[in-house]
Formats: sequence, structure tokens, C-alpha cells
Amino acid sequence: MRFIKGFIMSLGMFSIIPVPKNSWGDKQMPFVMPALPLVGALIGLGWYGLSVVMSTLSAPPVISCAIILFIPFILSGFVHLDGYMDTADAVFSRRSLDEKKLILKDPHTGAFAVIALAVLLILQFCAVYTIIGELKNLLVFAFIPVISRCIVCIAALNMESVFDSGYNASFKNGTKPGHTVFICWLLLICYAAAWFLLGFAALPLLIGTAVGFFMVCYLYSQFRGISGDLCGCIITITELSVLLGMALIS
Repeated sequence: MRFIKGFIMSLGMFSIIPVPKNSWGDKQMPFVMPALPLVGALIGLGWYGLSVVMSTLSAPPVISCAIILFIPFILSGFVHLDGYMDTADAVFSRRSLDEKKLILKDPHTGAFAVIALAVLLILQFCAVYTIIGELKNLLVFAFIPVISRCIVCIAALNMESVFDSGYNASFKNGTKPGHTVFICWLLLICYAAAWFLLGFAALPLLIGTAVGFFMVCYLYSQFRGISGDLCGCIITITELSVLLGMALIS
């Protein structure tokens, strides 16, 4: 029962899917992160379904690709994209650790965030345009948000938090090793299902996983911990890596 309520809380925080207003409870906080990959599964199914619809319509390919590009951002309420931009501002500032932490918490948008966003959207659009143009298997989209969220959950639950307060630290309180084991099982099940349904076409998921864990290590070395914004950055770059892998692998 507490896991279900934790899933509803995770759904309300990390997606635009409406949930009951009285779903929040402190006792369910330790289950928010373990439930996040399941939220990713819903986002992935929505991304796949809407992408299939868009690719079969007679709309101009450029418009279809632009819409498909934004579907996961919209379904997640742009929360992870916001973390990506905040992280870009902090990392590319090349300041000291304390100054980078201050920049990470700063709500203002800097020049590095704008540049990083432009690069992300250009690369992601090119990848989606190639995927649609070459009629790649769009079912991969259903698995991408699950993989990316499993990676950040494993990192967030097992690494120090950048800040003593904040959602990331709150979600970590009360968690147990079994929660990490559960997420690892979800990750393995996702891989198995992807290889069963897609075969070699699932290879980009492994590429994205490698990039995702590399980003975890890199950002941890930069900030001596993990935060919600850093998790958003890891999710965003992991998903971009899978799309680029799909576009480049023939």
C-alpha cells in the first residue's frame, strides 16, 4: 500500500499525469525513488504511442519530428530539462566547488544553460528526424525513460547528496538496500523485454546506459554528490544518447 502511494507521489512530482490532491505523505517518501522507473514506463508508453500516431499522419516530417522530440519533455513537465539547464550553468562556469553549488541552486537562467539547451534540441531533432526518415523501430521509445530513471535512482539512493536539504535528500531518507535491488531488477527486466521484442535494435539502450553511468561518475566528481538537478541532467543526456545511437546504428 505504501509503495502504491509512493508511486502516486512520484507520478505527481515527475509527470503531468494528474493525481489525487491528498496523495502526499511523509511515510511514503522512501518509495518515491523506487517507483520513478514505473513513472518512466508510463512516459515511455505515451512517447511510443504518440510517436506512432505522428509518424503515420500526413503532417510534414519536420513538424512531426519536432512534436515527437518534445513529447517526453511535456509528459515529464519539463522538470528534468530544467535540471539539465541548471547543471550546464554550474559545470561550464568552471568555478570552485562551493560556487558551482550556489549556481546549481540559482533559479536564474544563464548563458551556458541557453547554449546547452540549443545544442540538446538540435542534436535531438537531428536524431529523431533520422529515426523517422529511416523507419527505425519506435518501440525503443517505450524503454528509454525507464532506463534513464533506473540509472538516476541507483545513483541517488547510493551516493551522497550535494545538499543536506531538498527533495533528493528527503527521498533518500528511510530507504533500504532492498529498494536499490528492486530498481536493479526493473532495469534487468527492461533490458530483457527490449532484447526479446527488438533484438539488435535494442543496442542503443546499452549505449545510453553506458553514457548515463559515465555522467553519474562525472557529475559526482564535479559536485561531490548527487542532487535533483544533476539527476535531471543525467536523464536528459541518457535519453539523447539512446536517440543518437538509434540514428547512427544502421
